[in-house]
Amino acid sequence: MSNDTKEVPSTHTSVNLGLQASASTAKISTARLPILKAPGSESNYLNWKKVVLRVLKSAKVNHVLTPVAPNSRPATWEEDNDLVCAVLVQIVDETNLRHLADEDNAAKIWDNLSRAHQDSSTGGRVYWIRKLVNSRMEGNDIHSHIESLANSYERLNALVTPTKPLTPDDVHTAALISSIPPDWLHCVSALMNQERVKAEIIISALKNEAIRRESHGDIISVSSTKANSSKAPPPTNPSKGPRNDAAKKPCCCPLCNNDSHDLNLCNNTRKLIADHKAAQKARWEASQQDKGFLLPPNLRPERAEPRRPR
Repeated sequence: MSNDTKEVPSTHTSVNLGLQASASTAKISTARLPILKAPGSESNYLNWKKVVLRVLKSAKVNHVLTPVAPNSRPATWEEDNDLVCAVLVQIVDETNLRHLADEDNAAKIWDNLSRAHQDSSTGGRVYWIRKLVNSRMEGNDIHSHIESLANSYERLNALVTPTKPLTPDDVHTAALISSIPPDWLHCVSALMNQERVKAEIIISALKNEAIRRESHGDIISVSSTKANSSKAPPPTNPSKGPRNDAAKKPCCCPLCNNDSHDLNLCNNTRKLIADHKAAQKARWEASQQDKGFLLPPNLRPERAEPRRPR
């Protein structure tokens, strides 16, 4: 009878390097160490790092995790380095092995794992800032909500170092990324892969995108289109887009009662306006004459010559 149940991956493993090893090795061989999961939002790197560091420190071999010049290494460095490399290979998930490939230096392996699980780029920091600020409690379980926020805070705090502090500029960048519609993210996505990108650079990229859209007549974002489409009535002809239907409004001139043109293109409207302006000008000239003002020749009304008696 076949068993179709999937095997649950182990979360811990016991490192066994043999009984003939040194006293420091014997301590590690009896330790039960956690397995490092794949990089991503579900990574357990921070907790894994705490446990492994404590075990290696108790075995007096944690010094090989710090890069040291060959001429400054202690006499036991070679043996301790081989030991730690063997331990690290056994306590990582298979997806992490590519970060250990062709490496026989424990400090290099340790640094590769840190880079794989801790995204110190601008996008990595912005992700956890947004995770903290935009998080909302679901349901009535306040304890799980607090725990979730604590995990996000811990992940963000791990990216903050004395040389890479968290600044208001980082918060400004996170606010910009959170506030723009999804169809604007493409113009800043490349910047998110870089480290320490200033908010002013993000703003400059967004302004350049706005200029590009205005020059191409593409100033309507996807989000605004969706919002407006929910309010607009359904089109009468499904085969044509809503933009074409909106552009084709029926023409009707209320003066002529004719559908061939609108009021702006009506010849009768133009004639009425011209006659009105001419009459208005004549009344104004007459009022000026009554007041005794002498009009210039070009504004004086034409007078008919008196008839001569026969």
